[in-house]
Amino acid sequence: MEFLKKIFNDELNQEGLVEIYNSKYLRDAILKKMENDTYDLAFKDWKEIRQEALIIKADEILDKYDCKSRFGVMKSIYNTNKLVPFIGAGMSMPSNYSGWTAFLKKLRKDTEITEEKLQSLLNKGEYEKAAQILYDGMHSNSFNELLESEYNAHKDIYGAVQYLPYIFKNTVITTNFDSVLKRCYDSIGESFSDILLGADSDELARLIASNEKILLKLHGKANTGKNRILTESEYNEHYSDANILKKSIETICSNSLLFLGSSLTTDRTIATMIEIAEEKGLPNIPRHYAFIGLYNEEERISRTTELTKANIFPIWYDGNGDHDDSIEALLLKLADGVIDV
Repeated sequence: MEFLKKIFNDELNQEGLVEIYNSKYLRDAILKKMENDTYDLAFKDWKEIRQEALIIKADEILDKYDCKSRFGVMKSIYNTNKLVPFIGAGMSMPSNYSGWTAFLKKLRKDTEITEEKLQSLLNKGEYEKAAQILYDGMHSNSFNELLESEYNAHKDIYGAVQYLPYIFKNTVITTNFDSVLKRCYDSIGESFSDILLGADSDELARLIASNEKILLKLHGKANTGKNRILTESEYNEHYSDANILKKSIETICSNSLLFLGSSLTTDRTIATMIEIAEEKGLPNIPRHYAFIGLYNEEERISRTTELTKANIFPIWYDGNGDHDDSIEALLLKLADGVIDV
């Protein structure tokens, strides 16, 4: 886990350089120069202590929100390799990729759309309409360039997303446009055998059934407008009843999903999952789960009610704290620490 070594080195060096005979050295460099594998042993001890602390944090989260039993059921599904991660924008934000709200606000600066008009749509959760008026308010080439510049950039990767290649070995699903997941898996030699776009995923069922390592980019990629799903017109085109995208969502819902880094507002994907649940009947489809921040207890009942319409069951953590730290703790708990990788 090279990414953990960076955290370890940063912690070692945060107290400043060590001065020896008028020369200054980084602390991690000193350890690496010492004999008897001093650096490796120190890192191993640090990693075990850190992971133990995070698993304790996960237990505290599960106790606080009374989700321990639900987590145990989900873990039993994970242990049979039947849990599929569904990755949202929140998992890329620690790597300095913009969330949807921030990105749409960036786009507005290149249009004549007023801040008030955009904010009104965002306040109502109408992100598709917001993207559409911004798209219509500039040349399509400008829109495409701004999207590619933001999400196709190869920024350094940080955060809990780096655990995913160690924890989930087969299908991964995302609505993100960036390349973070691909680069995470490539970096440890666990590259995906296929990367499918949602609108071109007619072979998805066969590939999942054969346990292929698939990355399904449900809404397309940043570097091409073909089969991209972001604006209202693109959603309308690709989420029609006859379109393959609905079939793809039905296919992925044949396994239990774990949503990570998603606010799970009632967007088109969730609406489609609700349709599928109504058509098939909730008892006849797998249950899905989500690590999701709870900002206040007053919203717990209403949010749970909305999510369960799509057969999604929340595993809450404190939404007012550090999202990535909480997700990291829960992922480590799910995978029993992944200490040996």
